[in-house]
Amino acid sequence: MGANIELIGVSKKYQDKEVLRSVYLDVQDGEFLTILGPSGAGKTTVLKLVAGFENSSEGIIRINGEDITRKPTYRRNIGMLFQNYALFPHLTVEENIAFPLKIRKISKKEIQKLTKQVLEKVKLTGYEKRYPRQLSGGQQQRVALARALVFNPPILLLDEPMAALDKQLRKHMQMEIKQIQRELGITTISVTHDQEEALTMATKVCVMKDGSVAQVAKPEEIYEKPNSNFVAKFIGEANLIKAKVVNAEKESVTVRILGDRTMVIPYKDKFLCKGEDITVLVRPEKIHVVGDNYDGSIFEAMVEQAVYIGEAVKLKVKLKTGEIAKVKMFSQNASAIETGSMIKIGAKPEDMVIIKN
Repeated sequence: MGANIELIGVSKKYQDKEVLRSVYLDVQDGEFLTILGPSGAGKTTVLKLVAGFENSSEGIIRINGEDITRKPTYRRNIGMLFQNYALFPHLTVEENIAFPLKIRKISKKEIQKLTKQVLEKVKLTGYEKRYPRQLSGGQQQRVALARALVFNPPILLLDEPMAALDKQLRKHMQMEIKQIQRELGITTISVTHDQEEALTMATKVCVMKDGSVAQVAKPEEIYEKPNSNFVAKFIGEANLIKAKVVNAEKESVTVRILGDRTMVIPYKDKFLCKGEDITVLVRPEKIHVVGDNYDGSIFEAMVEQAVYIGEAVKLKVKLKTGEIAKVKMFSQNASAIETGSMIKIGAKPEDMVIIKN
């Protein structure tokens, strides 16, 4: 069972520097919220305020409707997994995991029972008597996760817990933590710099900029329908093309783009005015190398760069109008495209996203 977490107009100042500006967040029972943003955006500060390691300058923090803004950390009953794991080197795996139970004065019999259960959950049965120095990085992380979960907290906070792991182990642990979180139904807030990690693990993503919330939405919406140029550029790769509204209908907008080209793009989210400057987003994987019979808009381009990355080839191309576009091809024929060659690229209107400036 998880908990509902609310941040209502929360701000934080360090002397004269404001690091959080009136943050509103509503994390529902059982949700997995991941907070993304550049360095200094305020991600870790949000986590510290929820945990009780810092006090907010303004605003209210509630858990299940209770105001815990000034409640001490030890009374919030929150599990925390740190980036460096913070294991006690002189204690065994079993003793590290049991530590939160001992300080809560749980009986020895109950400690043994709960420790055994959580060891099974994180697949570390048989490692009880080992010390942290005898474990791999992934195993140490599992111990830290087990310690954060052993007292059955309704909330789990993750502070870049996979930053120290190699890529393959990181991906493996992402899926394991996601599975455990789903099974337990524990409300989770995670901070990360890894966009792929955020989109993979979260049920909801929060993008922050300069101490404020830029957008909160499901992973697919954050990627497919960002609400600003900043979010579009921060999440994945993006082609952002300046355009002007020619005509706005109920469910579509005619725009002038890339010189004198006009296009009709589906759009029904916000009202737009004739003559308004907008941005059109096209993700690299939505652009295709095409032939003359392509059912969509076609543009001639010169290949300036072609980079093979295994599962795909990334192209940087220059259009006749001078704009630079990024293309990501998964086709087997992509390897035949050479730098300096002329190609035709195409994109369909339904794969384009309008962003109000």
